[in-house]
Amino acid sequence: MKHLSYWLLCLFIGALSACSDDFLEVKPDDAVPIDSVLSTPQQAQEFLNGAYDALRNKGFMGGNAWILSDMMADNIQGYNLGGDWLAHYTWTTDIFLGTTRDLLFNGSKTISRGNFLLKNLDNIDGLSDADKNRMRGEVLFLRGLSMFELVRFFGQPYGYTADNSHPGIAIRTEYSRDTLNRSSVGDVYAQAIADLSEAANTLPTENGVFATSWAAKAYLAKVYFQMNDFAKAYQYADEVINGSGATLETDLTNRFGEGKSNETIFELVSTDLGNNSGGGLRDYYWIGPGATIAAAQLSQDIYGLATADPNDLRGQLWYKPIEGGAALLTQCTKFGYTTAINVPLAHLSELKLIRAEAAAELQNPIALQDLNDLRIRAGVQPIGNGTSFSDLITLIRAERRLELVAEGNRLHDLKRQAVRDLPNLKIRGIAPWDCPGMVCQLPDNELRGNPNMEPNPAGGCY
Repeated sequence: MKHLSYWLLCLFIGALSACSDDFLEVKPDDAVPIDSVLSTPQQAQEFLNGAYDALRNKGFMGGNAWILSDMMADNIQGYNLGGDWLAHYTWTTDIFLGTTRDLLFNGSKTISRGNFLLKNLDNIDGLSDADKNRMRGEVLFLRGLSMFELVRFFGQPYGYTADNSHPGIAIRTEYSRDTLNRSSVGDVYAQAIADLSEAANTLPTENGVFATSWAAKAYLAKVYFQMNDFAKAYQYADEVINGSGATLETDLTNRFGEGKSNETIFELVSTDLGNNSGGGLRDYYWIGPGATIAAAQLSQDIYGLATADPNDLRGQLWYKPIEGGAALLTQCTKFGYTTAINVPLAHLSELKLIRAEAAAELQNPIALQDLNDLRIRAGVQPIGNGTSFSDLITLIRAERRLELVAEGNRLHDLKRQAVRDLPNLKIRGIAPWDCPGMVCQLPDNELRGNPNMEPNPAGGCY
């Protein structure tokens, strides 16, 4: 993260636009004075919007963080893959991939922009205490979310070591030009929880299209679930389910579409195809007018599971099999392809699945109800009473794969399950879940910026 000052220059010179490496040559004398870019409440809000803009970038939560998780797991088939995608699919990433460079750059930029705003909030004339607290809460939410999403790619999962002392990412809670080395995965999770907890206590319950206290609590449920801390995951998922006002969509085609879904807790907003937070998903899975084949094809494994029950609406609505020479290709039609789509990063279907599995682990009978709510909506027969909690866990995990296909969860789910009770798990029946290739390499520019930063072990998985 040596280039934080470089990002700030980009903000000064190009507002929210991307920068080229040429800006590294700009001398300090050319910098714009801080009071000209953060002197009014309106400028502060625009600067905060820039942090959201980095979050929804195609290189981060608007694309890469979704596709790479499925690409490295078992929901994508390797038909016609090349370049960076093939490296992820075959677990042979190196330090020169644009995918991971964009992932870390935009995630770090989200954090950096927020930290810079925090540093200067008290110097902005006319900014009310209420707006100052709200902005602080939004920055903490974005920072906690970003650290959580990044550490899942660049570090082995929580629980990989008994004390979680294995390397994660650098923790940066203040804006500075200093280089920082990697913190432990345990420390990164602790910081993410601290940020999200403070955000949950600071943010309002309604905040337009921006983060709310419900969004922070939903992400706390996701973080604790990834940690296999089922009591805390249940607590926060239950609170959001009961209090946020979100309701399950009765029509699966409304899960992803134009405008806000009834299920949304927090989403990346689109206004039109030229300002489309779902652009990454569109480019990867989309079958647009005149197109014959999407870039990413769903695996025959997940297609078989989704269509095993002919009544399952997910198999009917979210999959389009086509003939592709010798291979049967399956395109994902989950996201729609005629309009811009909002991208929900926290929504009720996932929260129900988190609560269901956590409840089953805690032997709470609400697990069966949550599972059946999603099965009934999908047109599938509900699970009967009397099913053991251990069997419910297996069924809920399978439901989670079906319901959240192509939403960027699969690799992280498999690692979490392996830590919990499947230590011999092999992904696609080939690669151990904890092999070096299951962790993305830190990009070359990050390592050059800090020669003392510990790289991830090189090597693949087979």
